[in-house]
Amino acid sequence: MIGETTGGGAHPQMPFSVGQGFVIFIPFARSFNSITQTDWEGRGVIPDVKTTALKALIKAQDLIFRNLLLTVTDQKEKNKYVYYINSLLVNDSNKLLPLNQLVLFAGTYGGLKIYLEKSQLSCKNNNNGGAVSELKLLSNKLFVLDKDAQIKFIKNRKGHYSAIKIFVNDGSVFEEKRTDNPL
Repeated sequence: MIGETTGGGAHPQMPFSVGQGFVIFIPFARSFNSITQTDWEGRGVIPDVKTTALKALIKAQDLIFRNLLLTVTDQKEKNKYVYYINSLLVNDSNKLLPLNQLVLFAGTYGGLKIYLEKSQLSCKNNNNGGAVSELKLLSNKLFVLDKDAQIKFIKNRKGHYSAIKIFVNDGSVFEEKRTDNPL
């Protein structure tokens, strides 16, 4: 179970008429856990993994993908699960990188032109008919390119961004070298 501790109402109730149009709900049975030999009335059920109710679904998905990642041996399958795990970061990403960091990513990488526009990284994809998309930050060097791909900026030995890795949702990974001067 993933989420928050439940309220603790363990006993089933039934409505009983007490006359004059009033109905009360009275417990008629007792829930009992055969393993712990207790019930959870007033205590609630404590989850195996604690998180807020708002983050419970994302946390469950993250745990599922991480468990699946441990079971596969095929590298393309592993890449796919890493892609899915990274996709979940979008839901939790309110992070912004400073402009002096974003400008370092700007450049041409194969058919992708990454540029800064209105304090935001954008990408013109010449491999996709010149489509333009706004890059969404997942982590310091990892961004969502579009609904099917993520890109990670790679530094060279001098510490300059000289390539990108493109992670596709089917598990494929491609690398594109920077074709303009990475310094």
